[in-house]
Amino acid sequence: MEKFKKILLLLLILVLPYHFQVISILLSGVGVLKLWKEMVIGVLFLITLYQLITGKKKFKISTFEIMLVAFMAIIFIYVCFSHSMYHALYISRIYFVPLLLVPIIKYTDIDKKEIAFVLKLVMINGIILCVWGVFQAHILGDSFLIDMGYQTKRVHHGLRLKNEFYMLGGGYMQRVTSTFAAPNTYGMFLTIMISVVLFVYKKLGINKIFAYITIAVSLITLVLTFSRTSWVACVAVFVLYFITNTDNTQKMLVVKAGIACVVVAVLYIVIDKLLIHTSVVNAFTTLLYNTFTGKDSSFLGHWNSWLDSIENMFKHPLGLGLGKNGPRAKLFIDNPNLTESSYFLMEYEVGIIGAIVYFGGYVRVIMDNVKTYRETKRNEILVITAVVMVMLIGYLSLPFVQDFELLVMFYIVASLQYNRCIQKD
Repeated sequence: MEKFKKILLLLLILVLPYHFQVISILLSGVGVLKLWKEMVIGVLFLITLYQLITGKKKFKISTFEIMLVAFMAIIFIYVCFSHSMYHALYISRIYFVPLLLVPIIKYTDIDKKEIAFVLKLVMINGIILCVWGVFQAHILGDSFLIDMGYQTKRVHHGLRLKNEFYMLGGGYMQRVTSTFAAPNTYGMFLTIMISVVLFVYKKLGINKIFAYITIAVSLITLVLTFSRTSWVACVAVFVLYFITNTDNTQKMLVVKAGIACVVVAVLYIVIDKLLIHTSVVNAFTTLLYNTFTGKDSSFLGHWNSWLDSIENMFKHPLGLGLGKNGPRAKLFIDNPNLTESSYFLMEYEVGIIGAIVYFGGYVRVIMDNVKTYRETKRNEILVITAVVMVMLIGYLSLPFVQDFELLVMFYIVASLQYNRCIQKD
């Protein structure tokens, strides 16, 4: 049973990045497939529950888990009082189901070799996603995603993707999206993967050349997503790595990966000038200039959304009603309550207290992880703090709290903090 559990987990980790493009778009006619990830997590949870009930696993609850149970209770109360229970249940599953991964990961017997094997597959999978993403964006062009069925808008000369898929929002240049629903989501996925590889590759005995290639390719692709939030989160991860790592040989990974990025970037610019003509350099410099001079409409939109959200938060401390908020609610209503920040979005859903309980869980993971680091002096354990930090930064300006794929990846990593096998290694 434990082996079957690990196979399902591996399936979830490797297939999840392809969910939107393959399941939601290409196989959209097969409705039941859309819930495959929830069904896999459900089966994994039932197996874990059986192991606990039969005594095959020793039960011990952490403060983090207590906070998650409290959040689940709050969600249940808000669903019961919702004016549209179906909508509330549909949205709440995005918050609820990933939480089930905490006991699943916590009570899975895993060793160093198994984690190394999984990470190698994730790195290979990540490189494939990067290559496909760049090829699709700069060779196939946006017509490919339009033909697939990605969200479009009508302009005077026909259809084009929504503004979020383009650099500067005006069809100037397509941002790399790969198989994800949006460039920003893919940017955060890349940042999480970079964080994991950076902190643990040496401890797991992964070939350093393989690690260089993975990080370099991921960094270049991250730039081409033009996701500024992900850029900031990635920089924060590198700062944490340099501050906490006293091993100069490991620090050289970042330096060499940076050199590789520069070499590949120069080659890309040359190829771009001669064959592709996407003007990546111009797009990058224009974005940075508009951001720092306050002329970028997206940046101003984030700022204005924050101001409006603060006002709404104090007007409605108990929230605006579960299931009526954020991009997911557009499936049911024409004008949901939108906000750029995940912090305010969660407040809209379950009120100030509910949001504090939910995000307080993230803070608790960091506190527990830092305590473990101080006791063991194992630098690689800080990968958990790095990934939590990535999510907390991403939540500042984007509604990632409703992104199922990112939440699954986050809780898989965060839950390792409470896995006894990891703590003993």
